[in-house]
Parts: sequence; structure tokens; C-alpha cells
Amino acid sequence: MRRISVLSAPQAAAEALRSAIIVGHIKPGERLLEQKLAARLGIGQPTLREALKELEHQGFVRKVPQRGTYVTRLSKDDFRDIQEVRMALEILAIDKATRNVTSEVGEELAALVEEMGRAAANFDLASFHKVDTAFHRRLWALAGNPYLAEALELVAFRLFAFVLLQRPRESRNEFLAATQQHREILAGLCSRDPLKARQAFVSSTLKFWKDYHEVSIGEAFLLPAPRASGGTVE
Repeated sequence: MRRISVLSAPQAAAEALRSAIIVGHIKPGERLLEQKLAARLGIGQPTLREALKELEHQGFVRKVPQRGTYVTRLSKDDFRDIQEVRMALEILAIDKATRNVTSEVGEELAALVEEMGRAAANFDLASFHKVDTAFHRRLWALAGNPYLAEALELVAFRLFAFVLLQRPRESRNEFLAATQQHREILAGLCSRDPLKARQAFVSSTLKFWKDYHEVSIGEAFLLPAPRASGGTVE
């Protein structure tokens, strides 16, 4: 049995808008008219503004002063730049989290990956996004550094969200490949060896982004982390 979670009105509104963006009912670059959206959702404009703040934090929308709020549109250059920052941060999280993986944690993460696979097979992108973010949030929490988790929330969710936008059903294999990528990440974590976990994360993630989004950020991340030495640097 799972604990019941009751959403507040702003949270429910944010989830409804997030799903509409993911499935393409609201397009990238589209301006969000508060009065119209509030009426469609049956909520007040103050509640809608709280929902938009959450979506802005997650990277789904951006607020332009004196112009309004728009659904975020990212270019391939944006993807590459964000991915570089995300990789550097999440490698650190992987290194720290691996030391805290227990058999119970491994089972918990494995259940999320299997749920991700079911969502991918059914091409249920909203559910896929929900489980994908749950997997990574659990990983970040295991790292035990709330500042690192906060930074990854801000950076990584823009990538996770816009991988999903307006994808045709023919791209189902992409999400099945993403599920396999997470299996490889999980295998690295369950090795409880930080170097193996880092290599599994980096190789699987770089391959996925190169194969399915033509985003390549080089091979520098594949190098093992330098080890501290008491000797003289030559």
C-alpha cells in the first residue's frame, strides 16, 4: 500500500498544466494567458500564479518581464549547455549516493525502473516523466547534500521535461531505451563501487543523448576522477 497524497489546488493545477504541455496540448513558445487558463481550470488567478511558479521552477515555463509567461522552448544548443552542467552535478551525486545504497534502496529503485518500463511500453509520457523524476530525486536524496539536490532540480528537470514534448508514437523505442539506460545506472549504483557507478551513469547517459537527441558533449566525463595523492606533482 502507498501513502495517500492529497494535492493542494496550486499543485493540482500545476500537474494539469504540466500534462497538457507534455502531450502537446500547449505548445513550446505559446503564451499562457492567466485569465483564460484560470477559467478553464475552474480556479482563481492567484492559485494559477502559484501553479505557474512551480512550473517555472521546473523549467516548463519562463516568465518574461512586461510580456507574460510562455512555455519554454529549448534549442539543441540549450540542451547541450544544460547537459554539461547536469552531468557534472549528477556525477557528484552518483559518487556520494553509491556509498548509501542498501539492498532495500536497490529494490526501491528497481521497482521505479520497472514502472518506467511499463509507462514506456504504453507510451504514457506523463507517467514516464513522473517515475523518471522520482528515480532521480531518490538518487539525489541518497547523496545526502540538499544543496546538490536543489541545484539538480533546477538544472536537470528542464532536460527531463523537454525530452518528452510532442514525441510521436513512433518514438516509443526512445523511451524503452531510456528505461534500459536507467537499468544500467541502477546496476552501477548497486555495485556500491563509486567508480563503476560513475562509469555506468556517464557511458549510458552520453550514449542515450547522442543516439536519440544528437547531443554530444565530448568524452571528458568518461575519465575517472583524480585520486588524492600525498606525493609531489610532476
